[in-house]
Amino acid sequence: MILHAHRHFRSALAGMIMFGVLSGWPQTAQPPQGYPANLPYRFSNFVWWSDNDLRVQLKDRIPGLGDEIAPVSGTESTVRDELETLLKERHIVAKVQSEEPPASSIGGDRAPGSPEPAIVFSIRTPQILVDKVVVSGDAIGLAGSVSESLKPREGQAYSAEQDWLVRSTVQEQLHANGYLEAEAAVAHDAPRSDGDRYLVNLLVSVTPGRQYRISSISAGGGPLLPGRDLSPSFALKPGDVAGSNPFGSAPAELRAYYGRYGYADVEVRVSPQLDRTHALVAYRLDVSPGPLYHLQSLTINNLDAGQESRVKALLGPKAGDVFDLTAILHSLHHAIAAEPLLSGYGFTISTKKDKATALVDLYLDFFKADQGSTVPPQQFE
Repeated sequence: MILHAHRHFRSALAGMIMFGVLSGWPQTAQPPQGYPANLPYRFSNFVWWSDNDLRVQLKDRIPGLGDEIAPVSGTESTVRDELETLLKERHIVAKVQSEEPPASSIGGDRAPGSPEPAIVFSIRTPQILVDKVVVSGDAIGLAGSVSESLKPREGQAYSAEQDWLVRSTVQEQLHANGYLEAEAAVAHDAPRSDGDRYLVNLLVSVTPGRQYRISSISAGGGPLLPGRDLSPSFALKPGDVAGSNPFGSAPAELRAYYGRYGYADVEVRVSPQLDRTHALVAYRLDVSPGPLYHLQSLTINNLDAGQESRVKALLGPKAGDVFDLTAILHSLHHAIAAEPLLSGYGFTISTKKDKATALVDLYLDFFKADQGSTVPPQQFE
């Protein structure tokens, strides 16, 4: 039987890093080395125009303007100036900024549905805020719960750059209720003045499609658990309405199990196969273990020689052993609790792994418990 472990929740936090300017960068400023010479551009909160209408007007005003511009350039500055002029013609005194995408996002993986990296122009002042979120399309009775999940956006800054997150939130909620073909469209209504700011309603329309049921659900445990029946951990079974977590605790248990045997890059893949004719879905889970990692080195900081020697003696894994982060944490917690030399100490743990060699460097930083958290944060790069 797979041993149960705490679930690991992984989140990807995406953000835009501004290294552009608000109204003019120093002339010496340059993008990072290797950054693209030109990038597409978009508009985030110019709610008086559609993206396409705004693009057409700018091309009429700026000779030679195409669909890409050089970052941190005179053209980028000219676009900002013309946007401010367009707003002024509507009797809106505004400050326009432009933001370039972080270098790490260029050519990297993107979340499904997220926009490609681009220079994003936005109105810094006055504020453009979301007033209400209005959800339409309640044929399945979920509009209320969808509205509730989007309510935190009310009162926040409006940005078309966030529309994909709204769509993703809605689709995830509907997928969890079996509507695997659900689609959501996001728009806004006409802006209205509210003192020194402008308000828009966020308009979300939902097309749920059909509700799917499970035709089959199966899993393979990979090379460490060949032929193992994992179904006792599943949350759903054939005939149930499809959901967002059909395999229950099995994925987390498999990741923990493989991690204990040194497979730090293990991937647990869930593949749904849709039968659109009959609104059925077959779920399959497979394990790709990745390389087997070994401990290459151990670095201990902030202990004296005697304490450091004791930690190494109690730790268990040594250089060359299979890397098992769970076992290391278990050993350390017990060592600190039982060892007088380490009384009152806490620690943080971080690692650096080399995928090419499948080797891991382990770093332990100790501290007196009253100097920091006693719960060790873990960082695995």
